[in-house]
Amino acid sequence: MRSIMAFAALLLTMTACTQVPQWTLFYYPDAAPGASAEALISQGELDQHISGYYQQLDQCLAKGAGMMKLSQTGRGSYLCGERCQRNEAGELECQRLEIPVSQ
Repeated sequence: MRSIMAFAALLLTMTACTQVPQWTLFYYPDAAPGASAEALISQGELDQHISGYYQQLDQCLAKGAGMMKLSQTGRGSYLCGERCQRNEAGELECQRLEIPVSQ
């Protein structure tokens, strides 16, 4: 009984540290700045542009903005997707997409 309790405690501890990310950053290094979400998505499958996972939208947007500042080309755009998952066809879909207004 004691070993079962220890295993259950270990299992709960491990699952608490593995939260599913709420937001996914999609970065398009060659996109024209200010491109719409539709234009970005039409450039290819979303999963080819994943650049990170974040728990909060502001973290995702901040990382995208930082990547834009570090860009040597002066080009690039990004957006953040909320709760992105694969559909039955294997394509990545997000419940919502956020693109910064300052782009």
